[in-house]
Amino acid sequence: MVNKDYRYILFDLDRTLWDFDTNAKNNVFRLLDVYGLSAIDKDHFYERYDQINHILWAAYEKGELSKELLRSERFYRTFLEFGTDNKEIASEFGEEYLKSMPLQKALMPHAMEVLTTLHERGVKMAIISNGFKEVQYKKLENSGIAKFFDAVMISEEQGVHKPSPIIFKRSLKAIGGDKKLSLMVGDDFANDIEGAMIFGIDQFFYNYKSVVCDGGPTYDSNDLRDLITF
Repeated sequence: MVNKDYRYILFDLDRTLWDFDTNAKNNVFRLLDVYGLSAIDKDHFYERYDQINHILWAAYEKGELSKELLRSERFYRTFLEFGTDNKEIASEFGEEYLKSMPLQKALMPHAMEVLTTLHERGVKMAIISNGFKEVQYKKLENSGIAKFFDAVMISEEQGVHKPSPIIFKRSLKAIGGDKKLSLMVGDDFANDIEGAMIFGIDQFFYNYKSVVCDGGPTYDSNDLRDLITF
């Protein structure tokens, strides 16, 4: 790792600090039981939901799909594949999913340790997320990490999604940051890393899935603890 004293760090939330996959899977499994659908192969259901959700979420980020339609359609399409054609149930399931997601508290490995250390060093930190505003703030509070951040920038509130440099600029301004001393940390290469490249700050690709990518980031690591070795 390059020895550099970063004083301003922008963090993605889902799958970078907050363990989205563990939390989402536990939430979906619980709801399948609540709705009397426990006979469904839960692992297969979640796998298909996750794939469908990624496709629809990409459309949402491009402005091709409304937030309201995304919330219900991702479950409706998944239920269809498992023999249930009921838009009302899918919509209700989707709303219950969102209500209970912020109650999940699992964090990515070493996230709490790293945030605590950086905070104690006086590093200014901000969250920059493409998630839904009514969910992201509650995730931060319920998982116990809200106290570490000087600003929280949600794309829905900002009217622009990562990788647009606009939201990076606003996030850095919110914490009084200097580009030369700033770092973006995220797991999504297109949104987090390429977005930071376009904006002109260093990048820490939290590559816990060992993705091979062209155009290397400043740092490529599968361990958040490398952030406290600078």
